[in-house]
Amino acid sequence: MDIDDLKQRWDDQDRKLDTLIRLNTRLLQEPVLNKAATAMTRLSWLMLPEMILNLLVCGWLGSFIADHLHQARFVIPAVALDLGSLALLIAGIRQWATIWSLDYSAPIVEIQKRLGNLKVQRVRVTKLVFLTAPLVWTPMLIVGLKGFLHLDAYRMFSLSWLAANLAVGIAVIPLAVWIARRTADRMQHSPLIQTLLRDIAGYNLTAALGFVGTLAEFEKE
Repeated sequence: MDIDDLKQRWDDQDRKLDTLIRLNTRLLQEPVLNKAATAMTRLSWLMLPEMILNLLVCGWLGSFIADHLHQARFVIPAVALDLGSLALLIAGIRQWATIWSLDYSAPIVEIQKRLGNLKVQRVRVTKLVFLTAPLVWTPMLIVGLKGFLHLDAYRMFSLSWLAANLAVGIAVIPLAVWIARRTADRMQHSPLIQTLLRDIAGYNLTAALGFVGTLAEFEKE
């Protein structure tokens, strides 16, 4: 046997060893990735009622707008609420599509990146809801009283009272942003805040990120 034969056999053994390592790595990854996939499937089904509710709200508000098309005092708050519901619906659909388009056969880093982006999306949407919540209740009062009880909020309450409540809601937003920025560093080490962030992002999403993160650490080793 000459040196070329030995080299060829050595190369063949290297290829077989590489194949075996990849196979063993995949066998180790599959149970963990299956757990991540199961967690994301649960999250997608938990999101479904939320998306259906936003769809129903959009439809009802659209009907309300059509019924009061020539009454600007009702149409304007209804359009604002409808746009907000539509934005939440679109955000939910995008997140839903991201979940169901995840490829668990992709590299671990790529899976981590997509899950991380999804978590950022969910946190941003929830933060936006919290920040705009003070603005929403006044239009909801006007539209709700008219749509469900056929009552005119403008006659029940003075216009100045409604305007003052709307102004307070607007003023609360920069105050909330300022407080959040001032306390952000201290809140990072708070177990309560960490639990809240976990719930905002979705416990199942956090669990999936943890599973994939474990694999990423394993690959580094």
